[in-house]
Amino acid sequence: MEMAVLPTLHRSISQATLRLVLAFGLLGVLLCTGFFFAGRAPDSLVRQNYDSVVLARQMSTALAGWRFPALYAEKDRAAWRTSFDEALAGARANVTETGESAAVEAVALSWDGLLRAAPRDADEAYKLLRMKIEALVALNEEGIQRRITEGRWWRDIVFAAGVGLFLICTLWAFFQTDAIAARIAHPLRRAAEVLQAGPPLRKALHLPPPQTLEVRILFEEFARLWGRLGQLDAVNLNRLIAEKNKLAVLLDAAEDAVLMLGPGGAVEHASSRMLALLGLKAKDVLGRPWSDLSSMAPNYLALRAVLHSALNGSRDIALVDPDRKGGEGNERWFMVRRRIVEEQSRGARPAAGAGAKLGQVFLLTEITEKKRRDALRAEMMDWISHELKTPVHSLGLAADLLARRPENGTDPDMAALVATVREDAARLRDVAAQFLDIARMSPHALELRPAPLDLRDCLARWLQPFELTAREAGVTLRYDAAPDLPPVLLDQERFAWVLSNLVSNALRAVSAGGTVSVDAGLDGDALVLRVADDGPGIDAELAGHLFEPFSHKRAAGRRLSIAGLGLAISRAIVEGHGGTLDYVPAPEGGVVFTVRLPLPTREAGMEGEQICPVTTRN
Repeated sequence: MEMAVLPTLHRSISQATLRLVLAFGLLGVLLCTGFFFAGRAPDSLVRQNYDSVVLARQMSTALAGWRFPALYAEKDRAAWRTSFDEALAGARANVTETGESAAVEAVALSWDGLLRAAPRDADEAYKLLRMKIEALVALNEEGIQRRITEGRWWRDIVFAAGVGLFLICTLWAFFQTDAIAARIAHPLRRAAEVLQAGPPLRKALHLPPPQTLEVRILFEEFARLWGRLGQLDAVNLNRLIAEKNKLAVLLDAAEDAVLMLGPGGAVEHASSRMLALLGLKAKDVLGRPWSDLSSMAPNYLALRAVLHSALNGSRDIALVDPDRKGGEGNERWFMVRRRIVEEQSRGARPAAGAGAKLGQVFLLTEITEKKRRDALRAEMMDWISHELKTPVHSLGLAADLLARRPENGTDPDMAALVATVREDAARLRDVAAQFLDIARMSPHALELRPAPLDLRDCLARWLQPFELTAREAGVTLRYDAAPDLPPVLLDQERFAWVLSNLVSNALRAVSAGGTVSVDAGLDGDALVLRVADDGPGIDAELAGHLFEPFSHKRAAGRRLSIAGLGLAISRAIVEGHGGTLDYVPAPEGGVVFTVRLPLPTREAGMEGEQICPVTTRN
């Protein structure tokens, strides 16, 4: 079909509308004409019948005036006779009913008879004429009723015919409108069906033949855009393939082992290092469910128990070195981290958890050498603490014995020296104890045993031992927890140590009259614990290395013990739970340490009785 042959949509609608207007206009003219004639003809006949009745009444009056002149003195008998003759002539000229002419002639004959009647017969002739006049009146009144009935009947017929014609025209208008809508909607509906069928890109789009010029232009433009979309899809696909290949090369070149799982848990990518650890080939891993690979290798079984959606933060795991499967030294340590891949729209970066989950990535970083260094450092610190413990204990005992000698009370200098020795011995005992803590609480030697805890009740119990310390120091210890805190999975001993470290640091930093506050609440899908104080704060130089171990600097107000070790271990414990520990200076002075912990997922589960530790470490 040529484009010039196709009618435009405007023309089709205009022609159909014009036809509808003409049809309803003609219908209106016919209805008005029908009602006009159906009402006018009966009204004319009724008026003639009414005139006949009036003329008959005039004849009756004239007859009475002629017969009884004494009672009707306004005219003489000659005038009444003339009135009767005029009314009779009018009745003869206004005949409308069948038999009315005979009735009028009967009245005329009776009138002539009355005029010629002898006086003795005048009464009978008068009565007979009165009867003839009444018969004429009755005939015309009956005609009036009949004309009115016939007029109503004709009006009803015209009304019914008008309604019928209106319904016919309405039905015709409906079919006209439906025909126009079909010319527009049918090709569009067929085009929608073609698109719903999922035609492949980069192929010609076969649309139904249009029936209007506008739809034809629309389909041609849509086909052109479809072709352009296919070209762009091919370009984007090639780019995606190239980027995927580059990413695969980068992941294979990285020292970390990488495993990427899709939303359903199927393996989408495994780096060469990961494949080497699993002892499998790519074809045996890619596209298969991670929890159901065809392997019973120790490394796969160990990784399967760790690499799941319930993993929060980082975790250390020991695997067998695939290059040294036998003998000593074949164990390699890796730190496992999990990251969620979320869909991100173009523009501003969405908040965490706002996009759709596209999968998850597990990174395995080898920390074997770090483990070895941490073990050597812990062993060294344990050795140092034990080597210090015995002589320090002996020194403290000797200082106590010297302090008990009576002669020291009379020698002030000796008493001062003994007091100094006792203080230094106590300080050395504290250092030895801290070394033991560090040896046991090394960040990379943590083994967390999380259990469901009612944190609101636990915090109250953990903070109870610090109330006496705060009261003796003249410091206000304030605690507040939201009433809707849900149960959380925490290692009770280790997390109590974190809170103890943060609160004890704050109490040491705050002077008498100060305040230390502990607040717990919810922020989205995370539990937030804040420890704040109004002490002198922390120097900006030290704040940048606050969580680094063995940063041998001191903060104002004796805030840290062996500077940074307690906070470094605290951060390691919190991160082991999948959370974060951050520091910010308070706006009014002092510091705020914020612990953010993720709420347990359904995969993690909350089975077991909710417990709370009753002992703390200060």
